[in-house]
Amino acid sequence: MKKGIIMFKNEHDLVTLIKRVIEKSKGNPAFPNLPAALADLEKVLPELEEALVKAKSRDKEWVAIKNNKKAIAIALLEELAAYVIAASKGDQALILSSGFDAINGQATPPATAIEIVDVQLGAPGEAIVRVKKVASAVAYVHQYTTELPGPNTVWVSEESSIREHKFKGLASDKRHWFRVIAIGRKGQKAISPVVSKSIQ
Repeated sequence: MKKGIIMFKNEHDLVTLIKRVIEKSKGNPAFPNLPAALADLEKVLPELEEALVKAKSRDKEWVAIKNNKKAIAIALLEELAAYVIAASKGDQALILSSGFDAINGQATPPATAIEIVDVQLGAPGEAIVRVKKVASAVAYVHQYTTELPGPNTVWVSEESSIREHKFKGLASDKRHWFRVIAIGRKGQKAISPVVSKSIQ
């Protein structure tokens, strides 16, 4: 798989990449505001490794578990990669210091990217989404989905004039993916990295 600064050839390479990113990103002064995806990645790593071993038996249940853990791990890596690219402003040396790979022409951050999305859990079934204020933004679209984000993902959207929003009535004990779109006066859009959380 090659997607921006995420590169691996097989599942063994994926595990190696995850371990390298955790080791080199954690405590890295170049990335002081790492998203919660790093801690989530640390948690899912041993679960993925166990599933990879047990799926070798071709047991259908373990193959399904492996595929699920792999999809979650990749989504978390994508979330971290988006933060690293934005925080490093495309500096390849800084990107490499995070454990990710840098590729010429592929590490340039969007000009109007939202660097950080903070998702905090509230009461059961609630999540509070915050972003840093975006200059010239006149509205924000707060979104979530309960499926692993992809090109055909259907997002639930709630519009707001402020950068903080509380979602209510979310399904408990289920992972949700969140993002925010900032809208400018002339219709310009800036889309945040995706952040995932398991709802209480």
